[in-house]
Amino acid sequence: MITALKKIIFSTVITVLIVFAGCDYTIKKSASTTGELTIGVDEGISPVASEEASEFMRLNNESKITLSVKTTKELIADLNNGTYKTILVGRELTKEESDIFAQNKIEVKKTDFARDGIGVIVNPKNPLTKLNFNELKRIFTGEQKEWENLDGDNKDVYKGRIKVFIARKNASIHDIFKQKVLASAEFGANDVICSTSTQMMREIKENENSIGFISMAWITVSNDTLDDSVKPLKIASVDPNSGAIGNFVSLHQGYIANKTYPLITEAYILTTDFSMNLSVGFSSFLVSYDGQRIVLKSGLVPVTQPVKLIQLN
Repeated sequence: MITALKKIIFSTVITVLIVFAGCDYTIKKSASTTGELTIGVDEGISPVASEEASEFMRLNNESKITLSVKTTKELIADLNNGTYKTILVGRELTKEESDIFAQNKIEVKKTDFARDGIGVIVNPKNPLTKLNFNELKRIFTGEQKEWENLDGDNKDVYKGRIKVFIARKNASIHDIFKQKVLASAEFGANDVICSTSTQMMREIKENENSIGFISMAWITVSNDTLDDSVKPLKIASVDPNSGAIGNFVSLHQGYIANKTYPLITEAYILTTDFSMNLSVGFSSFLVSYDGQRIVLKSGLVPVTQPVKLIQLN
């Protein structure tokens, strides 16, 4: 079982600014750092996107960036129909979505800018500390309705009727959780759908018997410090072939960085815009040293900059 935490920091090596689409936006500063821009943003990663936009505008005071927050599926449709030329989303395109862009002869540039995690959260009054994928599947499909009927040393730890909250359909974490944890089974008919992450946080805080899932970006105070008004559980995956239960792993930057946490997601820049303008300037900033430092501060994991993991015993 994993017990030692890992702290993630930037490497001390000298880092050259990462460039987007092969262009250094400082070459044409006036074009890439001035003007107005609206970018579509996945609601799950909107906290870090908001921080990125604020810092970019502080550094480039002739720019104005507006974030339009929607679900990933809605944003991909908007990218296809030209509503937005650049979007920030929490998953890759599906084959069906890629085929639609290809049929419409639209080229899409994909760039990773952060690694995120889906936290399974409960009310802090719940004494449970861990759940495996088998238990989670029974809970979120509605098969299991009482806390006491869990597996192994979780059995009878807590009693009460489980109140299940889920992210709304078309949100990236809804689709990823369904695929990875439920093995594409349907969510329970009595699961309560939260239209926003703010609602999810409120429901878990106010309901002692509640459980839900949320992007790590929404429960991070700063770096590896999490909001203690909800409690993220340690999670263990289950081998689909052997049924073997893996290690229980905490929701933590270090375990996302070393890919041992079982519910990792990626944040991507998807764009159809290849001209030298504010869209490219902001996209370049996201993957630059300064942009990746904001990713780290927001509790996520940088992907374009060297990092070090320091084990804390």
